[in-house]
Amino acid sequence: MSLSESYSDLSAGPPRDEPPPGPPVPASPQGPASPPGPGIDPIVPRLRDALHGVLAIAGEQSAEQRGVGQVYIFRGSLLVPPEDAYRTITERFKTLGYSSMLQRDHDEDAVIAVEGDIPQRRFNSPWWLHLLLLVITVITTTVMGAALTGIPTDRTLDALREWDTAILWPALRDGLPFSLTLLAILGVHEMGHYVAARLHGVKVTLPFFIPLPLPNSLGTMGAVIFIKSPLMNRRQLFDVGLAGPLAGLVLAIPLYVIGLGAEQTVGLPTEWIRAGITRVSNPVLLETLARLFTDVDPDKLDRFVLYGHPMALAAWFGVLLTGLNLLPLGQFDGGHVAYALFGRRAWPVAQTTFGLLVLLALTGGWIAWMVWAFMGLFTGLRHPPPHDDLTPLGRARTVIGLVTILVFFLVIVPVPFYRG
Repeated sequence: MSLSESYSDLSAGPPRDEPPPGPPVPASPQGPASPPGPGIDPIVPRLRDALHGVLAIAGEQSAEQRGVGQVYIFRGSLLVPPEDAYRTITERFKTLGYSSMLQRDHDEDAVIAVEGDIPQRRFNSPWWLHLLLLVITVITTTVMGAALTGIPTDRTLDALREWDTAILWPALRDGLPFSLTLLAILGVHEMGHYVAARLHGVKVTLPFFIPLPLPNSLGTMGAVIFIKSPLMNRRQLFDVGLAGPLAGLVLAIPLYVIGLGAEQTVGLPTEWIRAGITRVSNPVLLETLARLFTDVDPDKLDRFVLYGHPMALAAWFGVLLTGLNLLPLGQFDGGHVAYALFGRRAWPVAQTTFGLLVLLALTGGWIAWMVWAFMGLFTGLRHPPPHDDLTPLGRARTVIGLVTILVFFLVIVPVPFYRG
């Protein structure tokens, strides 16, 4: 998952049919700047001048945006393509001490002038923190991996305290293949975000792995990177959002097939069985891969994954986490992709998805859907627009985005675990 630090929707401040909180700025035809009248900020004519040849101004207003400063909104019609308009406006506004945003407001193009520079999150974490979290997560996922392959968690923890190698060696032998497979998929996923962001000149942190030392868990909540500088347009949003799931899936698929073909060398996940989990649901993509590339009986696949080689089970979890990240919610990867594709029409999609997840959790489905629903709510269901919200995504990315929607339905299942 990648958490953006972009602005929120600044144009959603004063509604169109209400007077703005600041002094009104009368509309006027473009041309050389004239002396400002009484009550008009002297910067307004200069900002209006900076829009000459780029935006045919139909109306203006000013507002105070908490945490940002003075904001001026100019509405009208662009006279040049959005990408060229944003580049030109950004350069001109910079000389006046303002940053720019380009959005669509009802049936008009809107240029938003924001006082000062675009803020960037000052988030400088030391390299050793990332390494420490990774090491802890390796330990927790290895312990939980051992539990998934027949060695109860309490026995492994007791062996760690007493340094009982008779238990620790089998736990490492059985737990490490699970741990390393899962963390490789998660790590490649986050590095996909990282590389795509850096290629676009977007500042990001290194991945933070999140350990979860709880019984009957994976030992991790996954990993996350923080985007420190704004995503400027939908193309950046799309590339950074999609690169993670795509990279993780490209690794998870062959590891799943290899794991299905490997000989079972471990015991049964007794802790999970006692908790009521005896089968896992294979999504359409994984079931198809098993049919095409392995000799596993399709009717026994749901048991074979859980009771087979830990690499297959870890890859199955990696695909499940990929599907969860592709949910079209807020700052989830799927939220980035959905907004890049559909713009503000993605907001009701996110709200509907949130409702469906809560409904699934409350009607006897997977209770963890509630956790993911509220994670989406916590990050904000309404994905913030990029600074240039008008430059089109382009045909190639649109096609890839539509294929991604199909992939989402091929890798997600309503009830991942069940008894049978």
